[in-house]
Amino acid sequence: MKKPFEVNKILIPVDFSETSLLALEHAAIFCGKFSSKLHLLHVYKGRDIDVLPEIGLGSTDHESIKKNVVSQLEKLSAGFSSDYGIEVDIEIREGTIAKEIAAVANDVNADMIVMGTHGTSGFEEFFIGSNAFKVVTASPLPVLTVQNHTKSKDYKNIFLGIDSSAHTRDKVSHVATLAKAFGSKVHICSLITEEHEEEKKIFNLKVKQIEEYLDHQDVQYENSEVHGENIADMVLEKAKEVGSEMIAIMTEQEASTGLFMGSYAQQIVNHSDIPVLSVTPFSVVESFSQSDLEANFRPFNF
Repeated sequence: MKKPFEVNKILIPVDFSETSLLALEHAAIFCGKFSSKLHLLHVYKGRDIDVLPEIGLGSTDHESIKKNVVSQLEKLSAGFSSDYGIEVDIEIREGTIAKEIAAVANDVNADMIVMGTHGTSGFEEFFIGSNAFKVVTASPLPVLTVQNHTKSKDYKNIFLGIDSSAHTRDKVSHVATLAKAFGSKVHICSLITEEHEEEKKIFNLKVKQIEEYLDHQDVQYENSEVHGENIADMVLEKAKEVGSEMIAIMTEQEASTGLFMGSYAQQIVNHSDIPVLSVTPFSVVESFSQSDLEANFRPFNF
């Protein structure tokens, strides 16, 4: 298990959509719990003229629109700084979205990324395109994704699914840190598919180790197990059943596939009504070559 991570600075991409503003509220609450700084980022693209007319205020001049974007970021910064008593920095960059987010996360030494999903404005490419998955899954940072129908911001119950993959426990220390900050109960759930029905002893050993770790961290927990065929469906159904307000997953749920992001993890992020904390094993990130990450894209510190 990795050592607990610190949450000193949170990076949040902002596209001024309802979803990204909701994600900003979640990020501000995290900042309050951890006394963190908040870094707002907008990656400007020329098409902002078409998709963000309210920001452009009818102008077709790129420099005027960029100034209006900065003005809107400053307003958001001032509002959240006043409402939550947190330090907020703003930044606007121009370029390829995934690359700029990666660069900013590295430049400002961010510890966590919070972002809205299924955006419908200027960040659509980031939220649902291939660049999004490359950023999320190649990042050494935990990434919390929030959908626009997310309701609770309390995080009193965190769902921790344990599967047969080698890295499934890598997220436990992250969950423990969050659980301590929010006073959460952790719901440990063994996700047992048909092909792994004979591995009950291995699952029990993993759960025992997790329980010992959470005991040491003074975190409340309970455990259960679910049997099924599709891990994503198992996670989503059980998380709702136990009243979870956050789901913690590893981005690489199928380590043997060689995919950047296992299909089960993609399904969970795309279809969850509950915020999802995605953690990628360092060993998986390090296994990919520069060409796999496309052109000169270099994820964060790697």
